[in-house]
Amino acid sequence: MKNESCALYIAVTASSVDGGIGLVVYDKAGELMDQQCLPMQGYTSNTELELIALVECMQYARDGDVIYTSSDFCVRGFNEWIDTWKQKGWRKSDKKPVANRDLWQQVDALRGEKYVEVIRATPSMHQALNEAYNMAKQALSKL
Repeated sequence: MKNESCALYIAVTASSVDGGIGLVVYDKAGELMDQQCLPMQGYTSNTELELIALVECMQYARDGDVIYTSSDFCVRGFNEWIDTWKQKGWRKSDKKPVANRDLWQQVDALRGEKYVEVIRATPSMHQALNEAYNMAKQALSKL
């Protein structure tokens, strides 16, 4: 890939304790640069699967890339809550431990390595999200 920022779209799908993660990458001109499907076994919740997808995408991303997701939980966790959780010893405002702390700590560590934005996908991004979702379904079918 060229040294320009890209848009990365992530989606997940699940069935029982198996899941799939789909990732599609577009350059600034809107050209498809890459697509990946990641089969996942043994996760405990859809929230956990969404966080695993965010970690995988952040590992793939380069400095300056933008990650789009339909997961409001991941967007708000990344942009609003993670610093407060960290300051409070990985506890929420109700003093309960943050669920999936290990994954949030991975997200936090990756934030320290490169600058990426995590943004809620809008309806206008329907095609790119559909492609990511199709990759997630393909990943699930491999299990």
